[in-house]
Amino acid sequence: MKVAIIGAGTVGKSIAEGIKNDFSVSLSSGSFEKLKKWNNERFQIFDNNVDNAKNAEVILLTIKPGISDSVMEEIQAASRNKLVISFMAGVTLNHMQERLKESHIARAMPSIPMLVQKSVTAYSYKNLDNKEIELMKKILAGFGSYVKVEESNMDAVTGLSGSGPAFVAIMADSMINAGILAGIPRQQATDLVIDTFINTMQLMRERGISASDLRDEVMTPGGTTVTGIYEMEKANVRTAIANAVLGSYRKAQEIGRKN
Repeated sequence: MKVAIIGAGTVGKSIAEGIKNDFSVSLSSGSFEKLKKWNNERFQIFDNNVDNAKNAEVILLTIKPGISDSVMEEIQAASRNKLVISFMAGVTLNHMQERLKESHIARAMPSIPMLVQKSVTAYSYKNLDNKEIELMKKILAGFGSYVKVEESNMDAVTGLSGSGPAFVAIMADSMINAGILAGIPRQQATDLVIDTFINTMQLMRERGISASDLRDEVMTPGGTTVTGIYEMEKANVRTAIANAVLGSYRKAQEIGRKN
């Protein structure tokens, strides 16, 4: 089956790499010369979006929300009766349906670990049959796991798991720098922090432990952990992290309103 990816930035390229063994992939983007240089004859590429859309049975929109209307208007005829999956923040299913009147519409929000096929991707859809739903799941599985959410929660998902890796990276960077300050070599501090994050999340998932219960298990009265947590509470770290997620959520809503 042929899948056309319109927009060859980080998301589009990552999807192409993730699904190339199961689908025939083609790409188009705003800069054909850059696309050609990156592609190095691995995928079929087009110098315009219309031909790319015409060539495929499924169309993935991995473009910036600000140009979504012009691109959807451009490919409207070519996308008729085809599955179109949007990876754009803030662009609603209803808005897409208004522009792509005869297409079958879905939207998805991946996360940056899709670069190594480890995304967690939330999806919702409007008018898909069972065959199209299974096809969409197969595409999403090419670059990680997926979860169905109500579309009303998609902007919140954008703030939580879409933007979340950047917040995790800031926490990791802070811990690495603290380790270096305490005398640990940079690479060793980096390895320790990466494994701490990964292994802690695995423990929560495999044992079904809540974040608060895990915190309590690590703390002992008068110990090192409770002292560190006291410093975090003094600095309002939890409030800052929650505000970061909510700020991203509100920005996604703002993008939707502008569109």
